[in-house]
Amino acid sequence: MKVLSLLAVLALVGAGCTAQNNSQTSAEANTDTQLVVGQDVGQPTQVDADDSQPSAAPADAGIIQEDAQTGTAADGNGVPVTEVILGETPDVKIEMEADNFSFKPNVINASPGDRISITFTKNSGFHTFVIDEANVEFTVVEGQILNFTAPDVPGSYPIYCDIGSHRAFGMEGTLIVK
Repeated sequence: MKVLSLLAVLALVGAGCTAQNNSQTSAEANTDTQLVVGQDVGQPTQVDADDSQPSAAPADAGIIQEDAQTGTAADGNGVPVTEVILGETPDVKIEMEADNFSFKPNVINASPGDRISITFTKNSGFHTFVIDEANVEFTVVEGQILNFTAPDVPGSYPIYCDIGSHRAFGMEGTLIVK
């Protein structure tokens, strides 16, 4: 009987924590402040388009470790963590479609260091969005948002899908930084 009472108390305490976190999340969702933790300066961050909140991270992703040899901080999965954006709005916002062997639009214009936000409104098939010089490699999912920072050096940077021969079939574009 005591064991059942103890289990009931634990269930209620756990439910109270969950309810408190849910109400806090709802309150945060109603504000304009957004917390985005990138993998590195210029690294992509995946955000759900319907609530503009970062996708759920693995349970051990919150653990930050520093590599003694390089001095680089990384999360529990070994992913570098160096950029935190609090409530900043993007300088460039784009709605993009990843279709069979094309990106629409396939040209992005930005200034050096601009914060770029791409919402993938359509995805036909399995695709990636890659910009080597900006350290961007993103698996395209319809409804997801990709946030990254444009390179500081003006120039034209290739955008492409690195799945199979998609790039050879024309699934590419250009990031123009000027």
